[in-house]
Amino acid sequence: MKLIQSALFGALLGFCGTMLHNFNQPIGLILSLILTYIGFKVVGQKFIYLRYQVIAAASWLALVIRASTPWSGDEILITGNTFGNLFLLGGFTAIIISMFKSRSKFS
Repeated sequence: MKLIQSALFGALLGFCGTMLHNFNQPIGLILSLILTYIGFKVVGQKFIYLRYQVIAAASWLALVIRASTPWSGDEILITGNTFGNLFLLGGFTAIIISMFKSRSKFS
């Protein structure tokens, strides 16, 4: 059950970040990166093991990659502009930092 919950939570974070990053150009991007970082810190505290964080990160990445490719109607949610590229790179960096920052050796 935790496996499904972590995958759904990662997809929810990816969806919210995707919709938020184009909201108000500099502010929406910053808010989406903060949301991604805090969301993955919550995943780390709710599901203590690293494997659930990796599953949530894979779910986030799958959704974000799907949102950045053209669909059947040629719509793209994450465009290849500066803010789209910063969201992809910054979001993945925020996930990696939130996964490994302040991780205890004993947990």
